[in-house]
Amino acid sequence: MDQSSTSSDSSGFKKQSTSSDEDRGFYVEADVFVDEYVAGSSLDLDPGDRMVATREYYGSDDAVERISFQNPGQRMAGVEENEQKGHPSEDLDEHEQSTLTGTIVEDMPASTKKCSGCGANFHCKDSSLPGFVPLEILEKIDRKSSSYHHQQSLCKRCHLLQEHNFLLNVNVCDVDYGRMMSELKKQPESLVVLVVDVTDLPGSIYPKLAQIVGARRPMIVVGNKVDLLPPDAKTGYMWRFKKTVERAVEKAGLLEHFNILHTALVSAKTGYGIEELITEIYLKYTNVKLGMRGDIFLVGCTNAGKSTMFNALLQSDLCKVRAVDLVDRATTSIWPGTTISLLKFPVMKPGPYRLEMRRRRLLTHRAWNKKEMYARKLLLAETGDDRYAIPTSVIQNTYKDSEEELQPMALRELQGEDEETEAERKNEEKRKYSLDDPIFAKGKWCYDTPGTVNENQVLSLFTLDELVNVTPRRVLKPRTCLVKAGESLLIGGVGRIDIESIAGYSNVLLTTFANDQLPLNVMPTHEVEEFYRKWLGTPALVVPQGDTKRMASWPGLEGGRRFDMKGRRDEGCCDIVLSSIGWVMVTSEKDVVLNAFAPANKGITARVQPILPYSASLRGKRLPGSQFYKVQPIEFPVNVRRKRAEARKRAEKKKEREEELHNL
Repeated sequence: MDQSSTSSDSSGFKKQSTSSDEDRGFYVEADVFVDEYVAGSSLDLDPGDRMVATREYYGSDDAVERISFQNPGQRMAGVEENEQKGHPSEDLDEHEQSTLTGTIVEDMPASTKKCSGCGANFHCKDSSLPGFVPLEILEKIDRKSSSYHHQQSLCKRCHLLQEHNFLLNVNVCDVDYGRMMSELKKQPESLVVLVVDVTDLPGSIYPKLAQIVGARRPMIVVGNKVDLLPPDAKTGYMWRFKKTVERAVEKAGLLEHFNILHTALVSAKTGYGIEELITEIYLKYTNVKLGMRGDIFLVGCTNAGKSTMFNALLQSDLCKVRAVDLVDRATTSIWPGTTISLLKFPVMKPGPYRLEMRRRRLLTHRAWNKKEMYARKLLLAETGDDRYAIPTSVIQNTYKDSEEELQPMALRELQGEDEETEAERKNEEKRKYSLDDPIFAKGKWCYDTPGTVNENQVLSLFTLDELVNVTPRRVLKPRTCLVKAGESLLIGGVGRIDIESIAGYSNVLLTTFANDQLPLNVMPTHEVEEFYRKWLGTPALVVPQGDTKRMASWPGLEGGRRFDMKGRRDEGCCDIVLSSIGWVMVTSEKDVVLNAFAPANKGITARVQPILPYSASLRGKRLPGSQFYKVQPIEFPVNVRRKRAEARKRAEKKKEREEELHNL
């Protein structure tokens, strides 16, 4: 695996460019990034795990003598490995064969079978593209007649990501979205589930979606990654989150072209809101006979969480029980472009009996959820740990246990076999079913589609090292600073807010919601350019970083947009959104004129109704000698009306007891 950094062309797709001799990668443990840049190189990996050939051969296949040249930095073991001819042993599975050095054949056509992790067609043309497997494994996959075997096969990239937690920098080829989404135009009754990132609105909404998938069709809008938003200072913040998503969808013009059935807030990572989303699909997208009206397509921009949503729905009541174990979970990673082709699973038909079973389970789960929420509030107050502020829920399959109970007892079970034989029997039973069986043929399907590219997103401008420090992965804590007219706020090296003027003598509070790794600096506006040039590419600004070649490709913070905002009392007056980076809420009682800057001047928008309008009041004491305020631990807001009602009830009960004692 050669170390590679990424840049983007005008279409937004990534290109691969070699920047040094060492490999780079990272893996994710829970919500923590673990970097292994220095710990190893390509020489420490098995030959089959390298994405480049160890030797290059010159000469035709029927030549008497062939000349081989060893590539730089590769082991001598490649000589014996590459000289072995023939096919690997049929007793080895695909993952065991990945330890052998494979053959790359550029002129060989791609296979019709697809990787169950990323959905790309298997091929042996280019090791840097998704779907690559060596020629030996590709021939074995093509020889498999059973669809179950190739359904469980992974390409080398997905295998490294799932088995070794190692993410490769790969070239993502230009995908023809019109061709891949043509299936939706043929099905006018199919349901479009639009997945948007609530931390990147409106950047994660593709404005030309109606032209690609066709207009006048039912749609459900899903605001994902709600677990990254902190609670506001006042109650009702979930309702305000939902209204923000609805206003962004309306502003993008989707309300005019689609029949929006419902808007939901979910967290595919923690399971929050998934069960409610499935209930809305059953209520609003079924016909008179309680059958699904059409197929379901998960659509959205890159990095919106579609693959994570697909994995969550796969384990829920929306998927048929017999298909749960047949469909592998989609390979998910932070880098856009993980889903290449259409992954799918069959949708369960919600009959009356099944709906009643599901209703009873949800009622039982609701009581447990209330107790869990109360316990999390107590733990958050005691420990101050942000984990207890994240909305969570459990995703279950109501029909899985009942389906197994309804199956007749086999003769082997009556004869009492040992555990090892029973395990083998279960594996054989799983292989009897495949997604091509007639029991799934006439049903409806749920598809995970590739991410569309939004020209306002700046994710493709960052390298993998920089993307780790830019993309939010934890709860976004509000960081507030006091800024005067003629001063600027610099967010790492990726964002800048200049306060041009303020009506009257007043100050402005700027509350930043971005990755904690990005440092904040406040300084006079006339000093920003010199400061930026001095520290660009150094750890002082965190992003961007790199050598002279990387800094030459960095677009910089040029151009900018000017905004005139009306002041408001006791709440924020506007959100300045920097797509893929975060947003800055402006709080001022007076009118403010400011300028906003972002990389390549892309993705800068103003949100008139802030998503967290009261978050400035969550700041702590002002730090001595600084314009910043202390970041307070996250707390749930107090429902003032409920507290007053409870106090009023206690006062009435106390008064009644005093009257009873007085009468006695």
